Amino acid sequence: MRCDDKEVDMSSRRLICISLALFLLFSATALYASPPRNCSLATLNGSYGFFGEGKVIGEPVMRIVTVAIVRFDGNANLSGEAISNVDGAGWGGAGDPFTGSYKVNPDCTYSGELTGLDGVTTHFVGTITGSGMLQEMHYVVTDPGTVDPGTVKRIQPEACSLSTLKGSYALFGEGTITAYTPPALIAHVGIVTYDGAGNFVGSDTIMLNGAMIPDKFTGTYTVTEDCMVSVEITSTQWVSFTKWEGSLARESRGRFVSS
Repeated sequence: MRCDDKEVDMSSRRLICISLALFLLFSATALYASPPRNCSLATLNGSYGFFGEGKVIGEPVMRIVTVAIVRFDGNANLSGEAISNVDGAGWGGAGDPFTGSYKVNPDCTYSGELTGLDGVTTHFVGTITGSGMLQEMHYVVTDPGTVDPGTVKRIQPEACSLSTLKGSYALFGEGTITAYTPPALIAHVGIVTYDGAGNFVGSDTIMLNGAMIPDKFTGTYTVTEDCMVSVEITSTQWVSFTKWEGSLARESRGRFVSS
């Protein structure tokens, strides 16, 4: 299985970073541009893609990766669909719907809560940086028993379609396959080309527990108007029928999680 995290755009060729396997095993600290001044509820208005990667504290500690589309209405309400993978088990299908509310402070910090169909409510706080299509937010879940940060980026205002995801993309990913006993470390680099009509082909080099595996694959994908993406990979040399879900943000940037 693959847990995929994509990033796009490098000179004329778009760049997608795909975090492969079920969970990402990295952490980073970065500085971002100063937030806009005098923020309000209306500062968050429109559709955004978010990606979170963290841990659920317990015995054992479980890793969780989540991608979602979230819509802020500019008036304290939010809604969206999410897909998560918890320690190797994908859940959320084509998107688990949620609703909630949010607050925005003048200093551009914000907070909120969301509740899914399972009735579980998640609370979060964060900061807003940038404006327009460069606006993004960084958050951390504040519920006890979790360490779960994430990033939220604005989605292009136009409706997405198959043609939104078109062209050649560079792949990069690393993680752990928890289905193996013991779990196996994995990383890969490669190229994938989307035809804008629901099909793709690609090739990559996989390093699995120190062993190199050349890989070629084909697959199909769908894109909703809300920029949610579903992908099914058929690998001709390694893993077959891998499914994952994700979302596209600005400049066709996307983040994906194994489903």
